[in-house]
Amino acid sequence: MTTPNSPGRSTSSPLSSRTRHFVLPRQWASMRRAEQLERESGNRVIHLEKGDFQGDEFRPAPHILEACVKAVHDGHVRYVPGPGLPELRDAIAAEATRRGRPTSREEVLVTMGAKHALTQSLLTLIDNGDEAVFPNPGYPPDEFWITYAGGRVVYAPLVEPDFHFDIDQLSKLMNDRTKVLILNTPQRPNGMTVDRLAEIGELCQLNDVTVISDEIFSHMVYPPARHQTIAAVEGMAERTLLVDTFSKSYIMTGFRIGWCVGNRDLITAMDIFQQNSVTNVPAFVQHAALAALTGPQDHVIATRDRLRAKRDRTVAALNAMPGITCPTPDGSFYVFPDIRGTGMTAQQLTDHLIDHHSVGVVAGTAFGDRGEGHVRITYAVPDDVLDEGLERIRQAVENLG
Repeated sequence: MTTPNSPGRSTSSPLSSRTRHFVLPRQWASMRRAEQLERESGNRVIHLEKGDFQGDEFRPAPHILEACVKAVHDGHVRYVPGPGLPELRDAIAAEATRRGRPTSREEVLVTMGAKHALTQSLLTLIDNGDEAVFPNPGYPPDEFWITYAGGRVVYAPLVEPDFHFDIDQLSKLMNDRTKVLILNTPQRPNGMTVDRLAEIGELCQLNDVTVISDEIFSHMVYPPARHQTIAAVEGMAERTLLVDTFSKSYIMTGFRIGWCVGNRDLITAMDIFQQNSVTNVPAFVQHAALAALTGPQDHVIATRDRLRAKRDRTVAALNAMPGITCPTPDGSFYVFPDIRGTGMTAQQLTDHLIDHHSVGVVAGTAFGDRGEGHVRITYAVPDDVLDEGLERIRQAVENLG
């Protein structure tokens, strides 16, 4: 009989060895620090570090909220089919089809946000020893779940200033152990769209690699740039999992609902995963999402135009500051300025801004070592807050000397 003190059994921790890499999300470190400073000092912090909308100007369209309330009053508060309401899956299939990836209901899974779709897909696809090619800089939760699944993260360095993939380098990173390539377009944290998708698709087909295409800012691409999905590239529909969400396009971050489209075998496996974990996305939330997707889209266009104006305002202000250069991103609600001219590292400047000027940004190194020399700034905030935050950053960098 084995006892707690038997040889060979550690009593130091009850945690699984799979949790050894567990740390709080790096991209939220600035937010945790900024909120602590507010609590302890009472000083008002300008939050440009949060990956969310702020202020009353950013609210879901009225017809979305009305659909959610009506669904609750109508009794849509029970379990529903795991993969999602049929009518919502049909609407999502139509959305994916419009992007150039012909899609049927059976190829759609409604998830608890895009993050849960990414989690489920990685835990479903990655075996021990599999390699996943990951953009650097990239989105940290993907690394987290690749590691948890026993996979190995292989970093593909993105090339500045537009953070594009080096196709030759990407080719060298792929081998018979490569299982997955992760794309994010528009990219987090820099907002640039991914180009040369046909060439990337050819590499994936040649090496039998599945693509997870994270497209959460698909409707936040500013003309003349346009959103494109690798799932529409010839030969890539069956080997791409397209992931999107209602959070960004429809300002529904707190609703926690997203979706993914892929081949039926993968979607079936992920549905089994979902039904054995969260069961299903709440029915009333799905009704709100259905209203968002099938109702008037003028609110989406108005939000995009509002954000474009804020992007331009932010880029212009940053480029006028000493030691900072800021390219104009294609989409998202982030900018990723180069701050190397200040003489500070990304973390040093981030800490300095929070501690001495009460403005929160995210160090670029939260997204990988290729983020060094950059900070991420969110501009989906009221204009007066944005202006004050940018003014505090200006004062900070002008006084560094």
